[in-house]
Amino acid sequence: MEQQGPVSNRTDPVLPCPGCGGLVPDVPGPVHPYMRASPGCWQVYGDVVARWYAEPLAGPARWHHVDAYAVQHAGGAEHDRRQRRSVAVHLITLCSLLELRQRPEVAAARRGRTSDVVLPRVGLSDWPYLEPPSRQGPVTVADLDGVRTTAEEDTVAAAWLESAWTAWAEHHAVVRTWATILQEVRS
Repeated sequence: MEQQGPVSNRTDPVLPCPGCGGLVPDVPGPVHPYMRASPGCWQVYGDVVARWYAEPLAGPARWHHVDAYAVQHAGGAEHDRRQRRSVAVHLITLCSLLELRQRPEVAAARRGRTSDVVLPRVGLSDWPYLEPPSRQGPVTVADLDGVRTTAEEDTVAAAWLESAWTAWAEHHAVVRTWATILQEVRS
């Protein structure tokens, strides 16, 4: 029998998140310090991740939810060095997973070394600004709020990773180059 996941009991009005566009609760609260997300989206993400830590997913989203969330909330990167780094590192990690077919745990483990490995090899002192896509993809963290079964959750989570990566297609060539450089350096 399929295990039942928590079903969203949210009754708050919803609005589109200014980062990912997902319909999330219209609630007050904290937001990430440099990602462009509404309080409701940040809350949904926290709830989803807490649920996954209680009963981890078996698939790649277990390791890569942070990558999908970060690239779907990239507003302000033209003015914020932390955000430019975040976008580049998380796109490289998604590329490593989805295109270069690295094992999820390997791609995630390399995330912390990405800047130190890639930037010197491409002759940069900092990550360049990558213009975010006008649409962040059809699947967002909001789609994981209230899924009913673990199988559905695995399916939606995998689609979320693909959606987040695909939305950045305009930058795939440069990100692929960076990810290949990272992959060539053995951990």
